[in-house]
Amino acid sequence: MIRRWFLLCFTLLFLLTSLTGCWSKRELDEIAIATGIGLDKTENGYKFTVQIINPAEVAAKTISTRTAVTTYTSEGRSMFEALRGLTDKAPRKVYLSHIRKVVFGEELAREGIRETLDFLTRDHELRTDFHIAVAKGMEAHDLLTILTPMEKIPANKMYFSMQTSREYWAPSLVMKIQQLISTILEDGKEPVISGVYNVGNLKKGSNLDNVEDVGAPTDVRVDSLGVFKGDQLIGWMDQLQSTGYNYIMGNVKNTAEYFKCKDEEGSITIEVMQATSNKTVTIKDGEPHFNVQVSVEGNIADVECEIELMKVDTIKRLEKNFSDQLSTLLNDTVSDVQEDFQSDVFGFGDLIYRTKPKYWKTIKEDWDSRFPDVDVSVETTVKINRTGTISDPYELKKE
Repeated sequence: MIRRWFLLCFTLLFLLTSLTGCWSKRELDEIAIATGIGLDKTENGYKFTVQIINPAEVAAKTISTRTAVTTYTSEGRSMFEALRGLTDKAPRKVYLSHIRKVVFGEELAREGIRETLDFLTRDHELRTDFHIAVAKGMEAHDLLTILTPMEKIPANKMYFSMQTSREYWAPSLVMKIQQLISTILEDGKEPVISGVYNVGNLKKGSNLDNVEDVGAPTDVRVDSLGVFKGDQLIGWMDQLQSTGYNYIMGNVKNTAEYFKCKDEEGSITIEVMQATSNKTVTIKDGEPHFNVQVSVEGNIADVECEIELMKVDTIKRLEKNFSDQLSTLLNDTVSDVQEDFQSDVFGFGDLIYRTKPKYWKTIKEDWDSRFPDVDVSVETTVKINRTGTISDPYELKKE
């Protein structure tokens, strides 16, 4: 009997240790939920901008004259000091666990983001699933003040735009913090981060009129990639180069590719349904030679020239035309990056490290100076699977 009581008491005491209660609970009316962070460089440190949700406006079903978000900005000698400096502006403590977007101002990105990455990974409130971007040609603070139609919360707009673009548009790329840090620390590979910028009048973008007009006068765009060397931004790829980069890296999931009908007037658009990339390296006479094989499968989406799609020879000709155009784009992209940026964003050095580690040890120290001159050949194959719900295009009347 005594033994049973002893076991019962011991069990109860053990269970009590797991009942920690809600000692760290926070009520919604006690915190300010942030969805976006903007980080900029100042003369004496950093500018920290947060985009805070106004819960009543987000949940409102009727038209309101107030915005769904508010931005607060503070400056400090360090990231954390700037964050705590927000307490004399925001009425509640800023809560960072729901961050969707972190944006670096271009000036800060060009100077280096290593110190800011320490804060973003060390703070216990921040999760690691937020997207990272660079405000192209502007401060991150200004970007976070732009109100967006459809999405009441601008940080969500940027988040979902980048997600959707990655799925259906080749120039886009999603970068998360762990991936960014890993790439910076890797030998033989440099990071690339998507650029975000405003189109239209920036001042009007922060007014409620921007979301009440059918055609928003100001909007946020994502269509170019920033090239880094280490933790510093050194330049921007344009839209075509960004597309080429993503093909080479195997990042393209679905996109639209437009090319001319060589023998006829007009053009054709292909919906790319699948794209794969395979990189190999061989060593000849002590020098590395890289080969990239890109395979693309797609369907015909739009025809603006008079061709007979039911003929096998026509499809073969279209596949070759598209393959030649794509091959030119990808080889030009590699050459442009080598010449303009001298930054191995393709990870060719990492490929040597993984496949030929002994050889990598002999060239590791001077890889940065070798990369601009290494031989890279990109080859493409294209397969068109479907022509759509109609066969040949409608014959246009000629005047």
